[in-house]
Amino acid sequence: MKKGILFAVLAVLMLGVVACSNQDEKKSINSPATSKSVSSSMKKDNKNETISGTTAGMKTAFAISFHPNYIEAVSSIYKMYQAADVVLVGKFEKDNKSFVDHDLIETESHMKITKLLKGTLTDSEMKNGIDIVYYGGEVTLDTYLNNTPPAPDKVDSNGILHKQKQYSKQERESQKVVFKPEQQANKDKDKNSEIMVFLSRNPAPNNYFVMGDAFGYRKINNKGEVFNPITNSYEKVNFYSTN
Repeated sequence: MKKGILFAVLAVLMLGVVACSNQDEKKSINSPATSKSVSSSMKKDNKNETISGTTAGMKTAFAISFHPNYIEAVSSIYKMYQAADVVLVGKFEKDNKSFVDHDLIETESHMKITKLLKGTLTDSEMKNGIDIVYYGGEVTLDTYLNNTPPAPDKVDSNGILHKQKQYSKQERESQKVVFKPEQQANKDKDKNSEIMVFLSRNPAPNNYFVMGDAFGYRKINNKGEVFNPITNSYEKVNFYSTN
């Protein structure tokens, strides 16, 4: 599994399904929503990643989705706080890129930091901001296929062989693959909005990973209240004050 060491509090399994527009095959994915280590085999080159914005207008070849089962684990913001390595308040600046890791797509975004609530960051990180990584995003079809094992052909119960779709070079370069978790981190791209982020600290290149998707990325309103994705409302929390 892509991130092998799990938080004791938020260790969960996600059952995922890859829904393809060109085939009926369903693919199970065991995906922890909050974990601490990243595969050391991840490659950081242009065959592994897609610069954000470059897939705009592309036809979607297929979409990946999974259904998380971590509602109980993240039901309390205080559980999130206890489990996180770093908790901060900051502002979203931009998406940098999306990349493939063990069949899933992750996106790296840059955030400026206004307040550190838990953990330690360097003086440079406090001044210049940090890159955070979370599940979801889109990459070119070529990027995705270059970084995932080929799906095997299958024989159905009637003995009929079903071959996997083969894409042309043009299709690979002009189409995209989209991954949107069920509880998508809802990035508010308004740079004036403050966000509370709960992060696990990982080995490079994913130094800071958002825990629990939308549960680890919460908007703060002008009253200093933090959004709760479960109740779809804002609430006061005792570890954060606007003073």
